[in-house]
Amino acid sequence: MTLFIFVLILFLLFYRLRKKTIYSNVKHIFVIFVTCFLVIHIIKYPEAAFSSAKLGVDTWFNIVFPALLPFFVGAEMLIGLGVVNFIGILLEPIIRPIFNVPGEGSFILAMSITSGYPIGAKLITDLRSKRAFSKTEAQRLLSFCSTSGPLFMIGAVAIGMFHNAQLGTTIALAHYLGALMVGILFRFYKFRNNPQIPHKTKNGYIKRAFKELFHSIQNSEKTFGALLGTAVKNAVETLLTVGGFIILFSVIIRLLTLMGFIKTLSYYLQNFLFFFQLDKNACAAIISGVFEMTIGCKLLSEIDGISFIKQAVFATMLISWSGFSIHAQVANLISKTDLSASIYIFSKFLHALFSGIFILLVVPFTNTIFKHIDTPAFLQYSKEVIHPTWTSKILLSSELFLSITILIMILAMILQILYKITYLFSFHKK
Repeated sequence: MTLFIFVLILFLLFYRLRKKTIYSNVKHIFVIFVTCFLVIHIIKYPEAAFSSAKLGVDTWFNIVFPALLPFFVGAEMLIGLGVVNFIGILLEPIIRPIFNVPGEGSFILAMSITSGYPIGAKLITDLRSKRAFSKTEAQRLLSFCSTSGPLFMIGAVAIGMFHNAQLGTTIALAHYLGALMVGILFRFYKFRNNPQIPHKTKNGYIKRAFKELFHSIQNSEKTFGALLGTAVKNAVETLLTVGGFIILFSVIIRLLTLMGFIKTLSYYLQNFLFFFQLDKNACAAIISGVFEMTIGCKLLSEIDGISFIKQAVFATMLISWSGFSIHAQVANLISKTDLSASIYIFSKFLHALFSGIFILLVVPFTNTIFKHIDTPAFLQYSKEVIHPTWTSKILLSSELFLSITILIMILAMILQILYKITYLFSFHKK
């Protein structure tokens, strides 16, 4: 009966789409096929679908919402008040030579590193909509300003799942080094299409930064209250969308597991990665992580006998890849702009590859550091820290946002002063 309904739906949709182009037909049919397939199996496995959806809601409300809300609201406020532009002007001569992007990219990178997915994509979308970046610059930024946060990697994954504090430091270092490597590589993306770079003078950055800040505040059409209201509204709407994707992919992975799809793919992956000598459970964890990194890391942590280096390599690659769940969130955010989701996904593939390679360089370094740390005491302290209440989570996230913002502004001022001193010294020397 189920098969008959499925075939009937497909026949009706084929008839409806018969006048469209071949490419459009294939695209629409694929989406419709997947949707019908999922709906039918949700009906077939209602209890599993409900429990996995409940788990997704719990993850979103207790972890994602309090962690991201202050960053979403605060960042939009800073953009509206001109503070991000202020930071961008100060850091333009420093970040432009490295990544070939405007100085505002430094703020986005700092927010992404501190908060995690998908704050980087959200800020890039907002600034691209305001024409702060060109399409090429925004695509470059999207390639490396989409990272996980340290609280997730060290707290949730390393300590909460693997019970190994050293693993968290190892994953975080390799993950961020991989992101920076992708950023350096993408500085050559459409290199010949670089827009005309304004403000090429060697001095006056501090004066111009304050001038632009005051100009933005004076010419703002919205009052502070209106700006705050808009920021909260947009933040909650974005978080609701993020929550929807988390719940959806939680259900999808559960259904794919029940259908044996994950098991079949893990069998082929085991044969393909034979040189790693992985068992079927490890391959199943990797396949699950391709869809949703948190589930993949959790399954990886439950495997007995897997070596530290394998844990580090695969957990780091899964987090750097981020999973189709994050890809869907980012694709939804950038759909409001002219940015390419396929290029973004390719950059995440490179990020996973580079971070996996960096593990081999980072492990000897972290081994040396943790020889001088009382690991059991540190692990016990960390477990107490990573289990706060909902209120303390949102307060901690707010403190992190304010601290990072103030730190960036101070660092930008110091670097700009040093930059000016260096320029004056070289000028007098000539």
